[in-house]
Amino acid sequence: MYYIGIDLGGTNIACGVVDDSCKIIYKDSVPTNVSRPAEEIIKSMALLAADAAEKSEVGKNSVAWVGIGSPGSIDRENGILLYANNLPFSRTPMREIFNKYWNIPVYIDNDANAAALGEAYAGAAKDCNEAIMITLGTGVGGGIIIDKKIYSGFNSNGAELGHMVIVANGEKCSCGRNGCWEAYASVTGLIRDTKKAMDAHPESFMWSIMEGSEKKRVSGRTS
Repeated sequence: MYYIGIDLGGTNIACGVVDDSCKIIYKDSVPTNVSRPAEEIIKSMALLAADAAEKSEVGKNSVAWVGIGSPGSIDRENGILLYANNLPFSRTPMREIFNKYWNIPVYIDNDANAAALGEAYAGAAKDCNEAIMITLGTGVGGGIIIDKKIYSGFNSNGAELGHMVIVANGEKCSCGRNGCWEAYASVTGLIRDTKKAMDAHPESFMWSIMEGSEKKRVSGRTS
């Protein structure tokens, strides 16, 4: 059998088809376009996964299940994305909506938890029983593995390492608090700090590579 993994990010939706040996045999991605409604984003995920099954020549009938890694707080049992700082989701029944477009078993977890579990079984931590993984992107995520299992805490948010406060009364974080690690170490924080530095130094090289454009063109790549 084959399996499909989906990584829902603030910038892109990535998808991979893997076999029983955890070998990736096909991968693809599409822009997330976070300004869209949640259902449209989930529809894109389902269509991308179905398309990947066909383009990989595996076929939809040979796919046992789909696993989704998403930022935010997840109700794994019911397949609901409770809240995501950088996405337009709030108590969104992700599994139910996905199944409108492809009726297949769907498993959902926090993206950093899913990434950590993947590394524990098939990646850099496969020889370890305990591991911690940090994910860096639009936000900062964390996954904790204990005895080859995801540690999620009593409320499924036990490994939200990006929302540890590291600076008292610091920069505003997308979660609503101030001074979280994510507010400094994420691409979002990098872009913010770059724009501040550009304001303070109009003679800087950053302005020259922006070709005199407005700061709105600053991105994770240009920073």
